[in-house]
Amino acid sequence: MAGPTTKPGKSKGKPKPAKKQQQSVSTKKPSSRKEDTTTEDQIDFSSAANSISSDVQQALLNVFKHALFSSAEDGEEDMRTQIQQLKTYLYNRDFESAFADASPSLLRAYALRWSASRCLAYCGLFRGVLDFGFAFDGVQDGGGEEEVAVLCIGGGAGAEIVALAGAWRVLYDEDSANAVEGIERLSLNESVSEGNKRKRKLSITAIDIAEWSDVVHRLTTAIHSNVPGTKTCPTPLIQDRGSINISFQKLDILCLSEENLRSLLHRQRLISLMFTLNELFSTSISKTTQLLLRITDIASPGTMLMVVDSPGSYSTLSLSKSQVSDTQQQQRQYPMKFLLDHTLLNVAEASWEKIVSQNSRWFRKDVNNKLHYNVDLEGGQGFIKLEDMRFQIHVYRRLAPSSNEIK
Repeated sequence: MAGPTTKPGKSKGKPKPAKKQQQSVSTKKPSSRKEDTTTEDQIDFSSAANSISSDVQQALLNVFKHALFSSAEDGEEDMRTQIQQLKTYLYNRDFESAFADASPSLLRAYALRWSASRCLAYCGLFRGVLDFGFAFDGVQDGGGEEEVAVLCIGGGAGAEIVALAGAWRVLYDEDSANAVEGIERLSLNESVSEGNKRKRKLSITAIDIAEWSDVVHRLTTAIHSNVPGTKTCPTPLIQDRGSINISFQKLDILCLSEENLRSLLHRQRLISLMFTLNELFSTSISKTTQLLLRITDIASPGTMLMVVDSPGSYSTLSLSKSQVSDTQQQQRQYPMKFLLDHTLLNVAEASWEKIVSQNSRWFRKDVNNKLHYNVDLEGGQGFIKLEDMRFQIHVYRRLAPSSNEIK
């Protein structure tokens, strides 16, 4: 939601791309050159998802409930009314009312209702990307602290923040267990030997056009608090406060100056766009294309870019009368994946490597793991139902600059 974006919602139909486009958008299909495609995905997200135990998933749900429900100033009846109001806004695609102009209590209600469920799916995705991109499996001589900085564009609603904290906790626990077994590797915050010490720190920056400061503050506090949990995932979720830093900035990513964008991106190692990119394209294809190219220019080699969105997402490009004949429609629709690949793999040629591309993937909660989210916001119709999620996912890695680099 870095622009006027939304999380829930249905995609439109699937018309074919137009034969003519405007400015940087071309009808030429993304290149089929070997370096621009992958024969198979390089991250096993199924294994990554399986590594998130039901106890960790329950801890993530408990963070949301503790942060946004049990300590909320609003009464249950008020929050139920707000949920119904949000559903109306979203059904009517009135995203200004649902997000940009929403009150803090309305945004809390949204995060409580929708972000908690999405967080469960995001946790496995982040765990897979972090483990693949940042090699949590070695010992580095010389000591020092290594920071993994993550930028969550449209991440104010909190799903990405809590999911990253959960993935970080899983990686920490795995490294700690291996250290106990005598494997010569470092945990996230402790060393196997003082001579080979490396501390890792996770820095999360969430940006959004809506004012999510209250939600982010509450969730951050809960991540570091003794929220009731399970014996195998004791709280706090992140026990070492120094190992993770969370911040939020209210801004419109499409309107940032070059200086401000460089300041925001200069140290980021992972950039996520979760159910956000298609809304940005829908706002302005030209501005969003330029944003992706500006990110390309600024991102350091090895930076990971992860895009998750609804399957079959389409964006509309309006053409002026001078560009179309009277018999042509003045609006064309393009698949988000087409626009994304065209920008990163064709326009920014030889700048990105595609790591993963899946047009449709499911996250299904385990019906046997007995997860519970005892938050009744459905107007007396029972507790919030944890939902399965179908999505498309694309992961890219920034390559080292070459002579073909887009300036």
